[in-house]
Amino acid sequence: MISMDKTGGRQPVNIPTMKPLFHIGLALLGWQLAVPPLTAQAGTPENGFIPENPAALQPIASHHTPAYRAAKAFKRGVNLGDYLEAPAQYFGKGVTVSADEIAQIKREGFDHVRVPIGWHQYAGPAPDYTLSPEIYGRVDFIVTNALRDGLAVMINIHHFNRLDKDPAGGTEEFLKIWRQIAAHYKNFPKKLAFELDNEPHDNATTDLMNPIYARAIAEIRETNPKRTIFVEPGDWGGIGELKHLTLPPDNNVIVSVHCYEPFHFTHQGAGWTTADVKQTGIIFPGPPAQPLVPDDNADLKPWVREWIENYNTLPTAQNPSSPLAFTDKLKYVHAWSEYYGRPVHLGEFGAYIKADPQSRANFYKAFREAAEKEKLGWCIWDWSANFRYWDPKIGQPMPGMRAALFGK
Repeated sequence: MISMDKTGGRQPVNIPTMKPLFHIGLALLGWQLAVPPLTAQAGTPENGFIPENPAALQPIASHHTPAYRAAKAFKRGVNLGDYLEAPAQYFGKGVTVSADEIAQIKREGFDHVRVPIGWHQYAGPAPDYTLSPEIYGRVDFIVTNALRDGLAVMINIHHFNRLDKDPAGGTEEFLKIWRQIAAHYKNFPKKLAFELDNEPHDNATTDLMNPIYARAIAEIRETNPKRTIFVEPGDWGGIGELKHLTLPPDNNVIVSVHCYEPFHFTHQGAGWTTADVKQTGIIFPGPPAQPLVPDDNADLKPWVREWIENYNTLPTAQNPSSPLAFTDKLKYVHAWSEYYGRPVHLGEFGAYIKADPQSRANFYKAFREAAEKEKLGWCIWDWSANFRYWDPKIGQPMPGMRAALFGK
């Protein structure tokens, strides 16, 4: 099943570097930056967790389900970001993923890869939306080599904007794409998992996605009765949306959420976002040794300036650029998971390379430790693009990253 050229060698896949479009929407989510952390529900059911989900989401008492067994293969992962999610015309014009790099991912200590894929970019017209052989070949290269090297693999539909803008109008294409993907991979090993949709947002609210997910799961089960399936709530996979999620009575579904807090640190200087994160020079953890002077040319909003003031003055335990930004959120995720009997995976977290190397390493270490304390599997964004773990120019991890994630 390994993709090879005519000489028998495994060849690199050339995949374009794109602006990480999923972060554009995150930058627009002002509530993520302005509201306090989720604390009222943090903890376990014994010490204050209040279940709020609709009655349709019934708790599963056992933690010995296929989903929990599958989750053991998705503990420490990396996103192959800015690769196959791009439109077809950009393929081969950016980042390269080689078979050697996939093997290196395993050697570094990762146990799985998440593969963002723009399947809809390769779909034909209605009513069949037939996927081209081209995309199967590109995805198969990554999937087969990763499985060969002992990695679990998660493939998804990424940047399907039609579904986000018009869930009703995009549902049929969504379902027919998944029907084809499921049929193609029906005989692949169980360490290949499907993630239905990356970061639903805009009109694709959690409430609207719940029945669409149920239909997609039923579609996949026709050919993949035992395949592990990941689902994300709306609002860009937001943790605050877990309380709106409902799922069919399927015991091989894992829930996935994303978290990029503290956003002013993780996205500082990112050119694809809004002016709210133009300020650079933010360290992790705060406060800085010398107060950060806001850039007058960045046109920062008053509440951003207030965040910087708190960053400059508050001790680390209370600082907005510290583990305080995410620890209570992850406690809530753990409590939700325990109560409802659904394993939860942190499908994306990371820090843009505009942050200084030591602060990036500090952040990844703190987030990884917080996630593991709450028994949550994680998957960093990303391998070698704008949030990179790996520096392909020198064939080494970025400074401090290996120790931050694996203690090596």
